Amino acid sequence: MSLRKVEYVLDSSALIAVLSLEAGYERVKELLDRSAISAINLAETVNKLALKTSSPDGAREHLLPLELAVVDWTEEMAYQSAEFTPYMKSHGLSLGARACLTLAKQLHATAVTADRSWRRTPPLGVRVMIFR
Repeated sequence: MSLRKVEYVLDSSALIAVLSLEAGYERVKELLDRSAISAINLAETVNKLALKTSSPDGAREHLLPLELAVVDWTEEMAYQSAEFTPYMKSHGLSLGARACLTLAKQLHATAVTADRSWRRTPPLGVRVMIFR
């Protein structure tokens, strides 16, 4: 998938919802062919799946069929993510949340999450979809 076609950037919570058939997964599943995920959020997802399946290979088996575009985390993105650091403690934005927001901002895409605490953040210059 060309990154020019990416309209949505998934937080790990969105991908986990699809894989675990959690509430709201249908909304996210409809977006998959127009979505990407950062390598950081993929790592979060893989780690959560590995805990459930007891195997990193089991996690890979669940993820490969989705053919999701994975965007490498770059040095420049690391510096760009600092824009969201002031909201780390005050609004609970984890490293994964900041990675998702950074990539969404870079791609002019919508960040997709299940994390309702993102509703309390001030305008971040990124569109956000809370899918449940």
